[in-house]
Amino acid sequence: MSNAAAWVLNINESLHVSVSQLELVHIINEPYYIKVPGAPDYCNKIIIWNDNILPVVNIANLAGNHGSASRYNVVAVIIYRDHDEQVHYGGISLISSPELEYVNNSHVCTLPDLSYLLQETSLSCFTCKKGRKIPIIDSSRLFSREYTQNIIREHARNQMINNET
Repeated sequence: MSNAAAWVLNINESLHVSVSQLELVHIINEPYYIKVPGAPDYCNKIIIWNDNILPVVNIANLAGNHGSASRYNVVAVIIYRDHDEQVHYGGISLISSPELEYVNNSHVCTLPDLSYLLQETSLSCFTCKKGRKIPIIDSSRLFSREYTQNIIREHARNQMINNET
């Protein structure tokens, strides 16, 4: 059985996700974040990388899994293609550098209990060598305009519900 390489991304102490080895193109330590006013908390920062403006996704906020007050001192730069096959880049906030893991079909498992929004971006899941369930993220979906618009609508709907109570 052949193995595939995946980067395990340390989102916080209790949440880890993965991307393909070829999707992670760069690691930025101690990034300079630029805050985007009015944006939802899961995507309210950008960074400048190689003269490109990259959206940075905080998957812990997206998943509703804030953990302890995490310090996101690493950004994983991800390459992905949109539905028109155009190449784009995005960032994912991490608490530490990713770890490379080799997996095969024997590692497949069910998704852990995740928020609906994170389940929507998960392709599959595997059990890592440390015994954790690691969702495999669909980077194209995570950074897609359609997905982001759906999340913004969901965010606005939740705020309206919270304001009514």
